[in-house]
Parts: sequence; C-alpha cells; structure tokens
Amino acid sequence: MKIIYLGNFDNPYSDVDEKHITYSLEKLGHEVIPINERYFYQERNRIVEEVAEGADVFLFHKGGIKFNVALEDFIELLNHITCKKVMWFWDKVAIKEIAQNREKWVQSVIPFIEYAFLTDETWARRHNYKNVYILRQGIGDKNAHLGKYRKEYDVPIAFLGSVYGERIEWVFRLKAIFREKFKVYNNIFGENLCDFCASAKIIVAPKYPQDDFYWSARIYKILGSGGFLIHPKLYGLKEEFEEGKHYVGYKTFEELVEKIEYYLKHDEEREKIRLAGHKHCIQNYTYTQRVKKMLEIISEK
Repeated sequence: MKIIYLGNFDNPYSDVDEKHITYSLEKLGHEVIPINERYFYQERNRIVEEVAEGADVFLFHKGGIKFNVALEDFIELLNHITCKKVMWFWDKVAIKEIAQNREKWVQSVIPFIEYAFLTDETWARRHNYKNVYILRQGIGDKNAHLGKYRKEYDVPIAFLGSVYGERIEWVFRLKAIFREKFKVYNNIFGENLCDFCASAKIIVAPKYPQDDFYWSARIYKILGSGGFLIHPKLYGLKEEFEEGKHYVGYKTFEELVEKIEYYLKHDEEREKIRLAGHKHCIQNYTYTQRVKKMLEIISEK
C-alpha cells in the first residue's frame, strides 16, 4: 500500500509515536509518505496531489488540531481525498481540562472517513458508529528491549508524566508519604526510557484520566521498556495483561501505598514481574502488531 501519513513528526518533548508507526508500516512492506501536520496549510495541496497519484490510505491522528488547524479546513481536505481515510485517535475523547473540544472534533470528523480507530473504548461504547474500531497503542519496535543501569535514574519510586488535574493531589500525597524516595520525571523516551526502566525500582501510574475501558500508552511503554509498574486496576485491561504477573494493580490510594511498601522490600518478586511484563508486552503489543491489525481491518472491506 501507499500510505499518506499526516502526523506530528518533530515533537522534541515526546517519544514520537508517528516515527515508530512509520517504521512498522515500512517493515511490513508499505510505502509511507510522512507529512507534518504542523505545516498543514502549506502541505494540504501536496496531500491531494499524492492521493491523485495513487495513494491507497490517508492516515492521521489529530489532523493538526494541536496546531490550530480549523475543523472546517480539515473536513474540506477530507472531502477532496478519494482513497480510504483512516483516523487513529489515541487520547481520551472527552476530558474537561483540555481547551480544545476533542469530542466535537472527533464527532465531526467520523462521518467523513471510512475507519476511526480509537483507544477510548468507554466513549465508543456510548455511541453507535459503524465505522469505529478499538485499537490500543503499543511499544515501538526499536524501544522494545531492556536498558542498562544509570545512577541518575536510580530512585525507589518514580512517576513519569505530566502533572495536571487530579494528578496534582495524587503526586502531592505520594511526596508527603515517601518524601525523597519519590521523584517525578518527564520527557524521557527512547534509549533513555529503557535505562530509566532498568534503574528505577518502582514506577507508578495514576488513575486519572483513565477508566475501565480507556488507558494511556504508559503501560505499553513502561512494560515494553522493561519497567516494574504499579498501575490502576481497570476492568478492560485484563484482556491484555494479567495483574500480579505482568504488572501490579491497585484500586485505592491506600492500596497503592501498601503495594509500594511491599515491593520495595521484595526484590525477587519485583524482578520476576518486571521481566514477565516486558516479555509479554514485546511479544504482543509492538506497533508492528498494532499496525498489522489495523491494515487487516482496512483490507477486509
């Protein structure tokens, strides 16, 4: 297939999933033409031209919403594209802290495309779109390995991510209990993430903004990079991971504290779970496996 891929390819503050997906698509034998959504208005004519020259798929995630691309302008582009149009939307669709109205954007775009892949199964279950499918994120193939110990990441308890919304109080409470044992990190990815996961004893994940059928890519990236993770117990998560074998789960803040204290003292159990979670994740949830599933669905119709 020839795939026109509109994405955010140069984010310096993130592990650019678009690059992992491009690698996976090319690994599977497809031609990928990456187009940076940051330059949507400069590139939209090129997109139409590439489609006219024989593209099979137009793949996108947020259609430039992060860079103030007007919804009507994006829909106008969709109307000019004659190949299969595919959206893979990774975020929680409805979240009050986000300034942009994600839900309105998603609902407006879905009628103009053939396939909408979401990670937010909770939102999908509440609606009745015939062209919506669930496709979770994963771990980039190049990052799916164990890292090496680095002293700067040697910390008993770590949280890796942004602190906002309900996470603010969650972080404050953990700091109050564990003090210097608990540290917050951000913008660690690639080889650094593998080393981080090899060095931090326990990595914790917050509940917010997850729910029983929506979770972020954190679990794939941490387990796939070799980290020991304490993560909220979510009903849908049992379809992909076994709690207590691949990761350690918690329901309440009090249970989280108990699990942290327990696994800080039980190195062998912690290491067994860490290695089992890593092996399971890289065997089942790489981006190559996710992309292959997507293309199978697209090819069926």
